[in-house]
Amino acid sequence: MTKTLVINYSPRKGSYTQILFDAFVELAKGKTEIKHLDLTETPPDLLLEKNLNLIMEWNMGKRDFSETELLTLSNHHKLIDELLAVDNIVLAFPIYNFTMPATVKAWIDAIVVSDKTFSFSPETGFSGLCKDKKALSIVVSGFDYNNSDNIKEFASSTIKQNFDFMGISSEQISAFGVDQNRDQLDSILENAKLEIKTLIDRWFPN
Repeated sequence: MTKTLVINYSPRKGSYTQILFDAFVELAKGKTEIKHLDLTETPPDLLLEKNLNLIMEWNMGKRDFSETELLTLSNHHKLIDELLAVDNIVLAFPIYNFTMPATVKAWIDAIVVSDKTFSFSPETGFSGLCKDKKALSIVVSGFDYNNSDNIKEFASSTIKQNFDFMGISSEQISAFGVDQNRDQLDSILENAKLEIKTLIDRWFPN
């Protein structure tokens, strides 16, 4: 049986992100082994001065860290190990102020690490080390970016670029306009749930 890491950031009461995340988990039960990471309950460490410099040293090739330094890195490495241990990744989050919440970006910053999820050589450049994995982003927004010419969101391109960089093929299911188009809320959510079911049937055909 495949293993799937399901990750959600949905702290708001009555969260539509949580509704769609729960729909995925319920439909995927019994079809894949599920590991859950709630970024609200266990947020990643931010790239503050101490851990940022340690990660930079890691990316430059240093491996002889002290026990204290390894303890500082442990939160980041735990998140990487969770990613590497699974076949599929499902990440559900809302859009805040045109992009992903800071906690979700902190998770990305924790897992994009040299010799863990990507490699680099002067001869061949960058190469993703997670080419055997696939990912789904479930993205919810109060505003309908799909029908706007002058207001853009950057969450979709950011998460796809980072998955691509690590070699992970990814796709996205969006539920945009849940606040702007309240009269269409039920259909927006139902259409997203149908897309989730279709994807699960494709990912886990047996």
